[in-house]
Amino acid sequence: MTMMDPNTEFECKYRVDSHVMVDFKALVENLPADKYPRDPAKFFLYVEGPDYYYSHPSFDERSFGRYRRPSFGLDGGRAEWTVKRFPDGAKNGIQRLEMNWRVDSTPEEDVKRGAEVMGFVLNFAIKKSCQIYKFDDATLVFYTVYDITNGTAAQKVDHFVEIEVSEKMISKGLTEKEAWAIIEKYEKILAPVGISAKKRLRSQLWDMYKRSK
Repeated sequence: MTMMDPNTEFECKYRVDSHVMVDFKALVENLPADKYPRDPAKFFLYVEGPDYYYSHPSFDERSFGRYRRPSFGLDGGRAEWTVKRFPDGAKNGIQRLEMNWRVDSTPEEDVKRGAEVMGFVLNFAIKKSCQIYKFDDATLVFYTVYDITNGTAAQKVDHFVEIEVSEKMISKGLTEKEAWAIIEKYEKILAPVGISAKKRLRSQLWDMYKRSK
């Protein structure tokens, strides 16, 4: 069997209503640890802050750069510069190549200026508030997103649930079939809050929020 590229990001998103958050949290927090292993010290994170999305003239229309620096949360001030590219023939936003660089100690203006020097162009900005639960084989997230490109007032508020296959497992060797089995496992678990294969979004946040240039 062919293993996926170790830098593959494999995730599914599902659009939900805001009230789903309460039931989602109750369901996930009560999954038994013996059946759904996790590191108790890293099981839950709350992170909130802006994401800045950049286009690049050498990228196809679905690939982009992203600068993330949380305003606050439990993630130790982790800031990242990310590039996401699509494999040849990709038809949706479920499976992508993702490269991340930690930039915690780099001033925000230096990161943004560096992106411009490399040819990246700011396309839009969003603010995310994320309730994150990390299991050994997957990360489950409820998050709220709104557009702040034209200021801090909330525009186009959306809510999502996300199931992401463990990056650590993928980096050690995982087939696409094995990744799908993990997605389907958690879709069944989250069925009581309306999550199902039929509700998988084919688009990524970049597709939903990007401006035409």
